[in-house]
Amino acid sequence: MDRRDALKAFAATASGLLIPRHLQASPGGSKSASQSGNRFGWTPNRASLEDFIRRHQNPYVSQQNKGIKGDGTGKVVLLHKALERVTGRPFEPHDQGAPDCVSHGFGLGVDILAAVQIILKRMPQRWAGYAATEPIYGGSRIEVGGYTGRGGGSTGHWGAEWITRYGILLRQQYPGGFDFTKYDAKKAIDYGYEGCPDPLEPLTKLHPVKTAALCKSYQECIDCIANGWPVVVCSNVGFGSGKCKRDSEGFLRRKRAPWWHCMLFGGFDDKYRRPGCLCFNSWGYDWVYGPTRHEQPGGTFWVDAETVDAMLRQGDSFALSAYVGYPKLNLPPYILY
Repeated sequence: MDRRDALKAFAATASGLLIPRHLQASPGGSKSASQSGNRFGWTPNRASLEDFIRRHQNPYVSQQNKGIKGDGTGKVVLLHKALERVTGRPFEPHDQGAPDCVSHGFGLGVDILAAVQIILKRMPQRWAGYAATEPIYGGSRIEVGGYTGRGGGSTGHWGAEWITRYGILLRQQYPGGFDFTKYDAKKAIDYGYEGCPDPLEPLTKLHPVKTAALCKSYQECIDCIANGWPVVVCSNVGFGSGKCKRDSEGFLRRKRAPWWHCMLFGGFDDKYRRPGCLCFNSWGYDWVYGPTRHEQPGGTFWVDAETVDAMLRQGDSFALSAYVGYPKLNLPPYILY
């Protein structure tokens, strides 16, 4: 697109995006996710968020889905199990190598949503593959956000706008030499300054997520998850530094130091004496250890309900629903001689 050339030319200009200090770095090359600049990537932008809210008639879960109130109360729901069932393999956490956590939150959210639609809702769809995160990162920053600065990261509402206005590509090869078979942190960084390649944009629009609604409380979150809608959470609530240890019940407690980060709430337990949500991070397996509950997968942790409230109150978190997936193939029976 013509705008991309302009963005490249003016890449050093100022932007309204608030870049936390740990993300104010040159694009450079790919680095390990253990380095602070690449562990996070949520960059709040209050003015842009307010504009998003103004442009959407009913942007909130509370406006779009009044009938689901209370659906999660007293229940236990673990949506990742649908993903394990449809893929036939244990859950494997994302492991980001760039400040692209927003794309990992939305990418995993779409994967789980696709699986839920197939396994739990029995929609006539088939599993075609995992979502590619690199186009989400680049598209959210450039095509949607029009970002022209030098820092990394994206916002929740830019990610939501990308997957609804454009859509999702998969971890596969596409015509023109575009290969997303394996996650590529350097490619994510490059797309973060160039945007999603033009030839791919029409393909993204074949598979959008129809609804991404702002979720602002623990109750709304568990009601959405109870209906099969994962919640992408963007906040600065932190849970520690270094290698984190879950407590005896599988939880991480909120710490003073912030995380400018996007993760995913893909499950909850509102029946237990200590209600909370299961949080899926994008740092691989080894960043966290300790006791688990409900056979939770590696790389995840439980978050207390009041902390979930604090995260969602920051106003840039989204429940995802109605993914336009891949139709089931009804092949006629052939007799082979």
